Amino acid sequence: MRVPTILLMGLVLSGCVSSSEPPFQPVPPANLGSTQAAHPVPPATIPAGLPPGYSRHITYRDGKFTLPDGSTVPADPNGGFKISTGAYIPPDGAGGIILPNGARCISDSARGYFCP
Repeated sequence: MRVPTILLMGLVLSGCVSSSEPPFQPVPPANLGSTQAAHPVPPATIPAGLPPGYSRHITYRDGKFTLPDGSTVPADPNGGFKISTGAYIPPDGAGGIILPNGARCISDSARGYFCP
C-alpha cells in the first residue's frame, strides 16, 4: 500500500516543477575571455615578382615593425629594430636587412620588408 502512495506523490510533485525555464547554459570561467571565435586575419598579399620563397612580411606602421609572428617592435631612427632575442637588425644600406640567420630581406617600398 505504501508503494502506490509514493508513486502517486511522485507524479503529483513532478507536475509542480516548471518546465518552461530555459535549459542551464554553462558560463565559462572569467579568466578564459570570450568564447566566440575570432575572425581570421587574411595573410598579407605577396606581390608577383618577388624571388621564390619570400613569403614572410615585416610591415611598418606608426614607428613600429610588425614581425611575421605578429609581435611588434619599435623602429629606431636608422630604420633598424631589435628582435626578442636581443639581436639588432640594421638596414643593410641596399634597401633591405640581413637577419641573424643570414637571410636577406628586401624592401616592400613601404618601409617594411619581404623575407624568405
